[in-house]
Amino acid sequence: MLRIGSPLFHFGILVVLLGHIGGLLIPKSWTEAIGVSEHMYHVGAVVLGTIAGVATLGGIAILIYRRRTVGPVFSATTRNDKAMYVSLTATIVLGLAATVAANIAGGGYDYRETISPWFRSLFSLQPDPALMTGAPVLFQLHVLSALLLFAAWPFTRLVHMLTAPLGYLTRPYIVYRSRDTALGTRTPRRGWERTG
Repeated sequence: MLRIGSPLFHFGILVVLLGHIGGLLIPKSWTEAIGVSEHMYHVGAVVLGTIAGVATLGGIAILIYRRRTVGPVFSATTRNDKAMYVSLTATIVLGLAATVAANIAGGGYDYRETISPWFRSLFSLQPDPALMTGAPVLFQLHVLSALLLFAAWPFTRLVHMLTAPLGYLTRPYIVYRSRDTALGTRTPRRGWERTG
């Protein structure tokens, strides 16, 4: 379950994160200036966002199922973990529902004219709440659930996202060594030396 659920969730959430960075932080005028029309951007964002959202939701469903059914994992689960899973799943579901309801089932919604400027206004410490009043309710709920999730983030296991496992990229492979001392004639590389 971990072999399927973890990559599905993590790769999905990375694509979702990159999509949110692009959609919320990069102004519409910038993408239009490099020749990306609103229609082209919108189709790409909806298609990639929906695929990534479904992958993320499927991955978290598998991870939650594993957490509930594997004894040692379940026994290590705290109330805080359960609340985090509920909050994270709600944020994912609301985001996916907003995308599907507004852009696939509905006539489309350009969040880059309301939600994106509102989000950028937070960084200038001059938030403009009027921009959010015209947004569909599902988008408003998605934003609210995301803000609640971010507030709880440092106190949950999600904080692992903020640690960059750079050593993981250069560490030696895990090697299962034979006890036969006659094996191998080359001088081993660092990290591949025999033990004991």
